[in-house]
Amino acid sequence: MSTNLGDHPRQPERALFDSSSPSFPVSKKQRVSSPLSSSAGGIISGSESNGTSVLHSVSHLPDQEMADLTKDIANGNNNNDMDPDEEPAVRAASHSFSGSLPSAHPNGVQRNTSNGSGNGEIDEGLYSRQLYVLGHEAMRRMAVSNILISGLKGLGVEIAKNVILGGVKSVCLHDEGQVEISDLSSQFFLREDDVGKNRAEVCFPRLAELNVYVDVSSHSTSLTAAVLKKYQIVILTDASVEEIMRVNEMCRANGAAFLSASTRGLFGQIFCDFGPDFTVLDVNGEPPVSTMISLVTRDEKGVVTAADEARHGLEDSDHVTFQEVQGMTELNHQTEPFKIKYLGPYSFSIGDTRAFSEYTSGGVVTQVKMAKHLHFKSFRDSLQHPSLMDMDIAKWGRSHQIHLGFLALDQFAQQNGGRLPRPHNPEDADKLVELCKTINDDLPTEAKVEKLEEDVLKSLALTARGDLAPMQSVVGSIVAQEVIKACSGKFHPVFQFLYFDALECLPEVAVVEADAQAIGSRYDGEIQVFGKTFMEKLQKSKWFVVGAGAIGCELLKNFAMMGLGCSPEVS
Repeated sequence: MSTNLGDHPRQPERALFDSSSPSFPVSKKQRVSSPLSSSAGGIISGSESNGTSVLHSVSHLPDQEMADLTKDIANGNNNNDMDPDEEPAVRAASHSFSGSLPSAHPNGVQRNTSNGSGNGEIDEGLYSRQLYVLGHEAMRRMAVSNILISGLKGLGVEIAKNVILGGVKSVCLHDEGQVEISDLSSQFFLREDDVGKNRAEVCFPRLAELNVYVDVSSHSTSLTAAVLKKYQIVILTDASVEEIMRVNEMCRANGAAFLSASTRGLFGQIFCDFGPDFTVLDVNGEPPVSTMISLVTRDEKGVVTAADEARHGLEDSDHVTFQEVQGMTELNHQTEPFKIKYLGPYSFSIGDTRAFSEYTSGGVVTQVKMAKHLHFKSFRDSLQHPSLMDMDIAKWGRSHQIHLGFLALDQFAQQNGGRLPRPHNPEDADKLVELCKTINDDLPTEAKVEKLEEDVLKSLALTARGDLAPMQSVVGSIVAQEVIKACSGKFHPVFQFLYFDALECLPEVAVVEADAQAIGSRYDGEIQVFGKTFMEKLQKSKWFVVGAGAIGCELLKNFAMMGLGCSPEVS
């Protein structure tokens, strides 16, 4: 029943010049793609209008300019192994082209080369939509960030795709493993003829094509302290607990931000450690709130009431200043902003105002954006005292259950020669639940889970071998956004564990073990979650997708990876 999705030969891309920045050749993918276009709602930077893509016409370069560009690229990289038949735009990306174009920086930032200060302007044509969200200063911080991504299966390649399109300075792709046929379940840059080759080396030239302004390289040996010290952000995917602790400790010693991420069937895990003292410059990215007031009490609490029963829009611990207050004019002249205590949507407290004059009328209160300092714990410490964020209020408290489950999966693999629980095998599911009970008993009292949700933990065991492209898309986009937060200091990061599950996707009728066995197909990752019967129905189904912008293309990618409509019976 295995169906080949049709790994057509990749066509070389022609270079085109963005009209807003004549000096920069831009690949077609750059102009249409989004840096974080995913089902999780990442930052969009592609060319879209009213939900549909605006396709830019491709203009071939004049022969002389093409020849000059080819010569510059070859000289700038000193590579003698370039394919003479490869198009210059693709060649520049595939060989980590990082110079030669006038006043250009690899990530599209215009440099002031006269003083070497690194100050310059962002290519607003290329990164216009990111600029709306992040601003120029945050983009400049990204422009000097070097990222290492370890693990190039489905999740790792999703993160790499998003980060490269986002416009950082450089990305190193690391993987010591070889391509297996099962990797094709969610790894969209692998083909069947790549089986047996190193994942990082195979993916490197294909990922580099996404953004010629980002230096992309590959690394296929073990991660050492000497390797890690080159990077400001390190990301591990699908790593063991032991490896995460080892790399995390080296990153903390180097002052580098660290993230780890993993997906197991319909479950996902993200861990962030941005160091013992990380500063968030802007917690939410919103403009400061400002509202008129009608009363300030002269007492120990100093209660401020918004005018005309308008909501003040402030949150607990926000800081504010006052202007145009009549009577209690001392409020207008404070050198330090007031820290508020939220009392309700129409009022808040600023503390003791008894030393001030009596309030008479008027006044405007304005929020002051203050930097927030976060103190992240190491992965080792977080295992015993986890800081968990819930994604879904309808599943409140489930994160603690899944946290235990992921720890138990690691122990299960250690006890069984590296293998995960067998797909839909009740015996292995029961063993995982027992491991969860043991781990829970060993946790400190404040970290214990009062009652285990055995059905959730068994579902984790039954589907742990699954490898689903939509899950990688969701988790990978969140990780990529955390990378942007680590680079820019903008927006509050995940603190520190984030768990996600999509158990609603499981069929109402339980999948039997015999129907969930791998068959040596590129769809084994789905079969081990949903079964062969479901897979056959999916391949025979017909869907109609309206819109092919960034989100539409992300959906099409996931549909294709899932084998939707790929049966020979579907015309």
